[in-house]
Amino acid sequence: MNFYLKTAKNEREEYKKKYEDKVKQLWSNQKSSNNNNEKLSAIMIELINQRCDKISERIKCIYKFKAQLHQSSLPN
Repeated sequence: MNFYLKTAKNEREEYKKKYEDKVKQLWSNQKSSNNNNEKLSAIMIELINQRCDKISERIKCIYKFKAQLHQSSLPN
């Protein structure tokens, strides 16, 4: 069980790092773009930020659920 939780936590950290790297890359590309047709509007940026926040919250929720599920399956 502890191994599973550690593995899940490591997975969560790995995906969090990959996610953060991709978001940084997106914003870097957005800032460096000289073509106005390639730039995102302020509304699109806000929508992307909101969606990223929801994805992050969902990942946290899934991890907590898995941890609770495995804790409840332990013999008393």
